[in-house]
Amino acid sequence: MKRIIPLGIVLSAIGMLTASASAETIDASVVITAKPDGSDFDYTIMLTNTSGLGNDSIATFWFAWVPGKDFLPTDPLSVTLPTGWKDVITHGGSTDGYAIQFDALSTVSDLAPGSSLTFGFKSADTPNELMGDSPFHPTFPVLTAFVYSQGPLEGDGQQILASFASVPEPSALTLGILGLASLAALRLLRRKGAA
Repeated sequence: MKRIIPLGIVLSAIGMLTASASAETIDASVVITAKPDGSDFDYTIMLTNTSGLGNDSIATFWFAWVPGKDFLPTDPLSVTLPTGWKDVITHGGSTDGYAIQFDALSTVSDLAPGSSLTFGFKSADTPNELMGDSPFHPTFPVLTAFVYSQGPLEGDGQQILASFASVPEPSALTLGILGLASLAALRLLRRKGAA
């Protein structure tokens, strides 16, 4: 016997699926800056939830990661968190890199649409290493990340690529300082020669 489903029920089910699939979205951007700290670097990560009002908040931000792969060359030395968030360093063993999973402790701490949060970490990895591909997974840039609207791997998600704010490399900074010092020394020598 052939079963017939009324057209009204089919259209209602399609409408509910379409509404739930498109009602909430997630959209984020990430900008990272670096500051030399001895032989290491202090990295500041600005995560912005660029979603419009009524869209998803961000509850998980997983930096230098895609499911099953961690990209940082070395283990972060320390992590700095916004209030209401925790971190977990992930690492899959000797053939994998490291990543930092940031999670909101409750929905009150979720990153709301139109808002930003600042995260940070200290690392021996240089900015050039972070701007390149992962040494463990060469087809992925180290700065690849994921955000989720709920816990890790839950809710709406988005893969994003962080962008580096322009910060002078220590070598460029050193060259600039040396150039200024040389110019000052040259002026001092000219003054002494004219006297």
